[in-house]
Amino acid sequence: MDITIRQAKIYDVPAMARIERDSFEAPWSADEITKDVTAGGNVYVAVALADDERAGYGEIRTVAGEAQVYNIAIAPEFRREGIGEALLRHMIEKAGADGCKLVTLEVRSGNAAAMELYKKLGFHEVGRRVGYYVKGGEDAVLMDLDLGTVEVEVEI
Repeated sequence: MDITIRQAKIYDVPAMARIERDSFEAPWSADEITKDVTAGGNVYVAVALADDERAGYGEIRTVAGEAQVYNIAIAPEFRREGIGEALLRHMIEKAGADGCKLVTLEVRSGNAAAMELYKKLGFHEVGRRVGYYVKGGEDAVLMDLDLGTVEVEVEI
């Protein structure tokens, strides 16, 4: 399988909205996804293609040297194929290229597959929001990935 990851375009939105609906209990609408795809600035949305078929997408937002992973969704038929890992690695690289030193995310405590992937790539649990998700009452696990420390010159 040939995997390509690129910045999402407006014509990717219908497939991304389908992936979103197939992935989450409270999915983002096509309008919300369109808004993010066209936002520019500190919002970056990537789409993953598997043999030219839209297989997943992810979004990060950057501010003040930090990037937050807002979303990663993989179509059910493409899960466990390494696409989520490739997509997350791409977004981490984008954050680093944009000068970010920290990448943050939150994940449902019951999403073992996602937590396994995040830990594999170096994310560490830094906190929890107890009962954060209304449906199911699951905790949100807060995770960080340190991309490096900021060096500061000090005059003595």
